[in-house]
Amino acid sequence: MTTTITSAQSHQLTGQITDSLQQALPNTNVIASPLNNPDAPITFSISSTKGQYKLNLADSTSYLIEITHLGFKKINDTIQLSADLQKNYQMQPSTTSLEEVIIQQEMAVVVKEDTITYRTDQFKTGEERKLRDILKKLPGLEVDKAGNVTVNGKPVTKLMVDGKTFFTGDEKLGVNNIPADAVDEVEALDNYSDVAFLKGLEDSDQLALNIKLKEGKKKFAFGDIQAGGGVEDRFLFHPKLFYYSPNTAINLIADVNNIGQKSFTVKDYIDFEGGLGLSLEDQSAYFSLYRDDFAQFLQNTDFVYNKNDFVAGSISQRLGPKTNLDAYSIFNKSKQDQLNQQDIAYQTGNQANEFRDLTTQQRLLFSINKIKLRYSDINTIDLRANTTVKYNEGDQLTNLNSTINNSTEFVNTLAKPDQVEVSQVFNLNKQFSYKHTTKVEATLSHKEQNTNRLWDFNQAIFSDLIPLINEDETYNLNQNVYNRLNSVKLNAKHYWVLADFHHIYPKAGFRLFQSDYNTLDEQILNNGSRQSFQNANFNNRLDFSLSTPYAGFQYKTQIGKLVLRPGIIYQLFDWKAQQYQTEIANTTQGVWLPELFVEYEFNNSEKLKLEYNRRSNFSNVNNFANRLRLTNFNQLYQGNANLENQIYNDLRLFYSSFSLFKGLNYSLSANYNYRESSIRNQTEIEGIDQVVTSIFTDLPEERFLLSGNITKRIPDFSFSLSGNANWSNYSRIINQSVIDYQSNSYAYNVRVRTRFDDLPNLTLNMRHSFSELNSTNLTNKFTRWSPDLELEYDFWTDFIFNFNYNYTYFKNNTTNNSNRFELADASLYYNKESSPWAFEVSATNLFNIDFRRENSLSEFTAIDRRTFIQPRTLLLSISYKL
Repeated sequence: MTTTITSAQSHQLTGQITDSLQQALPNTNVIASPLNNPDAPITFSISSTKGQYKLNLADSTSYLIEITHLGFKKINDTIQLSADLQKNYQMQPSTTSLEEVIIQQEMAVVVKEDTITYRTDQFKTGEERKLRDILKKLPGLEVDKAGNVTVNGKPVTKLMVDGKTFFTGDEKLGVNNIPADAVDEVEALDNYSDVAFLKGLEDSDQLALNIKLKEGKKKFAFGDIQAGGGVEDRFLFHPKLFYYSPNTAINLIADVNNIGQKSFTVKDYIDFEGGLGLSLEDQSAYFSLYRDDFAQFLQNTDFVYNKNDFVAGSISQRLGPKTNLDAYSIFNKSKQDQLNQQDIAYQTGNQANEFRDLTTQQRLLFSINKIKLRYSDINTIDLRANTTVKYNEGDQLTNLNSTINNSTEFVNTLAKPDQVEVSQVFNLNKQFSYKHTTKVEATLSHKEQNTNRLWDFNQAIFSDLIPLINEDETYNLNQNVYNRLNSVKLNAKHYWVLADFHHIYPKAGFRLFQSDYNTLDEQILNNGSRQSFQNANFNNRLDFSLSTPYAGFQYKTQIGKLVLRPGIIYQLFDWKAQQYQTEIANTTQGVWLPELFVEYEFNNSEKLKLEYNRRSNFSNVNNFANRLRLTNFNQLYQGNANLENQIYNDLRLFYSSFSLFKGLNYSLSANYNYRESSIRNQTEIEGIDQVVTSIFTDLPEERFLLSGNITKRIPDFSFSLSGNANWSNYSRIINQSVIDYQSNSYAYNVRVRTRFDDLPNLTLNMRHSFSELNSTNLTNKFTRWSPDLELEYDFWTDFIFNFNYNYTYFKNNTTNNSNRFELADASLYYNKESSPWAFEVSATNLFNIDFRRENSLSEFTAIDRRTFIQPRTLLLSISYKL
């Protein structure tokens, strides 16, 4: 990586850096500072694996060259170029201690095994306001609009400040709020483990970012308070307050607004529950979060009106030399109005097209609270106890009008979900000796979910299955879905070091789930009485239990640069189900689950990984409820008591490489998934009505995913190219026929970003995607173009102008229909450097478009969807920086 000044003419200084034995020294810092203009930007380079360096220096300008590498004496040189020059340097071993080298040399970047350390003062230009502004300038780091960070193409899964988890560990909060002037160093910690003595034993794929604060900032309060108002009674109140000291850290964030900004999204919810880190540890738990009722309420992101009241606070307190207390609490109350219109073309039979007009009024209240107590002496024991309490309630009024052939059916639905969940997690990590370390985790949880729905129809639905009584022109149905789940999980693993390059890891555990799942569907008559549908095979009262003990081991060895870790687990599934106290399932089944992990490390910056896992998991309890339930005005669902555990195979190959010297990093990933047996839906379709049943089948299903990314930085520009291709082959049973499908999608993304100090900076992004779904009687092809532009201009020292523009174009290549829309936002920010006060004028939906448009495709429908959004919003806000 090379950072350089802008000059009318420049020359290259190149060469090689070696030690006293003529061995190349990679990752050596080479810094050129202008002697006659100390305020001018520095030129910076990091040597390659062959010790090569390259600097672009201004013509006839004197530079101080400083060369630093841990364990070697610092080299100082003075150079003035009038032509290109090649010059080699030889470094001599240092006799000072490692601590003294770090203090005296202040290296800009240090690469050591799994850790990259950046000294941020070497990259600052004085215009940075938040941590995100610094991270954008560090070699190998990328920050997106939301604040998600990648390091050399790998996403960050945890954020820490001075070694302590910041808030919940979600990096977006810290990236967008920590002030730039408080940051001294940024550490990227790959293969991160919370427990120091497990490092090198467990193969973690997590990446943590640790922000080290400046000495004068070790005990301080910071933050800002923003308030604003705009046309049509729009308002914003957004305080962000933080306090840090060696023993105490307190964070408080609030957001009250009605300008269309959603304070808490479904992605935030997933992040707070473990995010990417959870997906690496337990994929089934990660994806089940997306399916719960609470996540469904958070899915929508476009509104015609949205008001949020959001408060989040956390505290981290050191109770003693080895004991820490961490706690956080999140509260959100929201009011959201939505409008959605759909043109639906049905892919089966000769059903006419349908037009749907859907309005939704939603109210949501939720709270997530967690307290964590940890005792650790770093070297031998780590003990934790975490308690989490979640609560949510809401109501959602939906008015749907469905029109087919000039005949309109209306459906009004009032849904009221509420949920409470309490979980307790205990972790014990104990190192008995160098050769023996044990890890134990126990989890107890209790969850109750209850959802009431009132349906109001103007036409009878599923008249051959639902025994509706015809009293007048409307039908009123009541539905209640209740699920109580208790679970116990115990996982234990022992790390036994037989020799330096031979480890064996026995592991065992079990999971126990007990659930009461009840559903009720009934008609409310005009006189207030209720007509039960139970005799028509509706209503469930399911008692379900599942226990899954397992045992196995992993063997880990290293041969040179090659790490091998084969393993095998035997898992037993034992499940019982009773429907109205009649046993409908009682089965025990075992399965062998082999695994293999292979890693070859060419060097610190280049790795190749191969992973194979045979996995098995179980379906949700509601899939076993074998009586009917209404899930939509045109869909009934029925579970199946004969389901079994699914079995599938995952194979993943991953290659990554980065070069700080070249400012280049790239990665390539190939994934293959094959399902031996799985739970799928069997669908009966008549017109627009569907009756869906879960079945257990060994019909083939496979998926292959190929993705890659390459990023290149030159002095004033950053370029990236990424792409992915997804091929899927699977079968579905529709109207008693097995239909084979091929689903393919391809996409590439090109991005160019400027990195000027004194000129406007542009980010140009172009995404182009193709998708197709084919079967014997079906062919659908879509194309999507989505260019966007982001402009940021710092001018007159105190002003910042931002402009964001997005254009989207869809085309159905099969029908030759197309649509398009464009969105734009802009803001002007003013802050005098010496003043704590700042002012901002902003506009969202600058072109005042009515709706966002998109297309979606399934085995049954092709949908053109228009989601209406909030009109143009103009806002003037004032903020005060503490």
